[in-house]
Amino acid sequence: MRAGFVARGVTYGIVGGIALALAAGAGSEPAAPNQQGALALIARAPLGRVGLLALAVGLIAYSLWKLGQGLLGGRLDGAGADRPWDRISNLAGGVVYLGFFAVAVRVLLGDGSNGSSDPRHAAAGVLGWPGGSVLVGATGVILMAVSLHQIYCAAHGRFMDDNQTADMAVGGRRWFVSLGRVGLIARAIVFGLIGYFVVRTAIAYKPSDTVGLDGALARIHGQGLGPLLLGLVAAGLIIFAVFSLLEARYRKL
Repeated sequence: MRAGFVARGVTYGIVGGIALALAAGAGSEPAAPNQQGALALIARAPLGRVGLLALAVGLIAYSLWKLGQGLLGGRLDGAGADRPWDRISNLAGGVVYLGFFAVAVRVLLGDGSNGSSDPRHAAAGVLGWPGGSVLVGATGVILMAVSLHQIYCAAHGRFMDDNQTADMAVGGRRWFVSLGRVGLIARAIVFGLIGYFVVRTAIAYKPSDTVGLDGALARIHGQGLGPLLLGLVAAGLIIFAVFSLLEARYRKL
């Protein structure tokens, strides 16, 4: 499970790095600024497929841990709160990282398809179901609500309760709090934007409005101050990656 935090940190670190290069005006992107692009970039490195396999194991362990927290509540040691919002957040996180694991498996198997179109295809399929637009809209609302909850928790330092802060020096604890707040808020903003576009899909009945991680970052880049905003978000994702690596050491399981 601690390896899962490392896998989370590596994935978001590379996504943030690609997005930062795009914001800086890189002529050609080495990969799409999403989880598939990040994992494909790892796979192309020397011994990359071995590293990607290790990341896949970490991602599935992390996903199952989050899903277990959402379904059963608390931590492995029996401690921790069973607040409804925490359970919903953990379930949502488990589903997201289960998707990350699926992407890693696809890359390992040599699937070179464009992951950015997957959310649109999925939305188009669900919209065709009876009551599909309601289901798609509810998914977007839940994603936005979870993102707002995560922003609230990050701003109030709730994540400190889940980490062994007593083992940190005073200065290290201050850095940990700052990294956690900035990183968690940056990640929540991106997924909140994804939820917003999912809701737009349900209202307009247009699957093309649905975006994934890369699509949300591209929409930020397309705004008036897009490169600056994207650079700030990318820096936030890199900070979140560093925070994830620290959580691999200090998280209470």
